[in-house]
Amino acid sequence: MEGLPLLRLVEVAIKAHKKAFQNRKMRWDKGDVIGIWRDSDGSVRISYENGQWFHYREEDGQLVWY
Repeated sequence: MEGLPLLRLVEVAIKAHKKAFQNRKMRWDKGDVIGIWRDSDGSVRISYENGQWFHYREEDGQLVWY
């Protein structure tokens, strides 16, 4: 995941996160992205309009967020 350009990684992360909401029949309530940055551990942090932010990274070939 660290090999992907930052903006491509962000695109993949947001798409996967929104799909998880859709799969659970939940409404995406985060809003649009207002900030992105890579943390020192290599994960990407994305900040959303509603004030929440998530770390995204690859674990065992899967994208995870926390």
